[in-house]
Amino acid sequence: MPQARQAMGTVTQEGNGWGASPIQREDLVTYGDMVDMAYMTFAAEDEAYESTLSSLLAGIDDCRYVATAHLFATIEPVPKLLEALPVLRGLDKPYWFGYVAVARRGDCLDIVVAWRGSATLADWMMDIHADLVPFVDGAKGGVAGKVAEGFYKVYTCMDSMTERGKVSAKEQVVTEVARLVGHFRRGDSGGERQSVRVTVAGHSLGGALALMSAHDAAAALAAAGHADVPVRAVTFGAPRVGDQAFRGALRARGVDVVRVVVKQDVVPRLWMGPRYVDVGDHVVVLDEDKSPRKLTGHSLDLYLHLMTLRDTATYKFNVHQPTTQAPAPGDGAADAGQKEKKPRWKKMVEGDGYMRLPPAELDEELGNSQK
Repeated sequence: MPQARQAMGTVTQEGNGWGASPIQREDLVTYGDMVDMAYMTFAAEDEAYESTLSSLLAGIDDCRYVATAHLFATIEPVPKLLEALPVLRGLDKPYWFGYVAVARRGDCLDIVVAWRGSATLADWMMDIHADLVPFVDGAKGGVAGKVAEGFYKVYTCMDSMTERGKVSAKEQVVTEVARLVGHFRRGDSGGERQSVRVTVAGHSLGGALALMSAHDAAAALAAAGHADVPVRAVTFGAPRVGDQAFRGALRARGVDVVRVVVKQDVVPRLWMGPRYVDVGDHVVVLDEDKSPRKLTGHSLDLYLHLMTLRDTATYKFNVHQPTTQAPAPGDGAADAGQKEKKPRWKKMVEGDGYMRLPPAELDEELGNSQK
């Protein structure tokens, strides 16, 4: 059974290398903030993803995370027969959905994958596809349970005719995590292995992506000889994603799951179907009634606000000010009328079909972050 903890306490991890390091409130807030940065980066003017994200990450107090990759997901919400309708034209395309970053935290390298949730009309259209489909285990070549069709399509679809859709979000994140772990552990096989850990975080739809990508990252690392690297998923307000077999597959891969929910948030409790189950080795339950300020029940801002709320009697509003709300769902006609823009890249270069930081620049950035 999942372990429930109130917001004021800590959640103690068990197994897979995390047992000695309880998840403190500060850790959850950091990962929540990093997911919030995904929303803000997606909303960047002129699609200046790289510069926007770098500026946001520089604001993390305890350590400096370096962005290593930008992740795009191809959204195909419109049936082929309806693509010609003006109101729906232009929705099928790759969207910026998240990023990978790394920081030195003590003697450990912390690799973080952060996924945003639904922020466009196309995203919302994918959310409603709740039929269960097989979740393919790439490492074993079999099926690791079943998951919601809409979530799975966001994770796995690609479009070879578009610049950022040549490889799926799944391929991008798995390749990047494996690349980073392999890079950091190069040359250390003869001695003590460098300590590395992976945390995959997301809000709402991003929480669904976090669970699927945490499973696949753990599978890829095990196949590459890095089964000792702990992989954890942290979800905020995530809906139910899959069936009992999918939950079992996550456990079989050793993925620790921390599920953060607001008691009044309906999304984590949405009826998806009789075979859907909750996933979470540990559950943090937040209570909106303890806050003197009212925010939208499912917004990430509410989650961050409640996680920083220590004593409602002495609460001061400068503890956490909302940074952003997710952009409102788009209007199909407006989307159709916008000219496609090309993101501006500085240090990122394309490799294996996605934008990432070259090894030399990565080592330089991490060296600078320690100064």
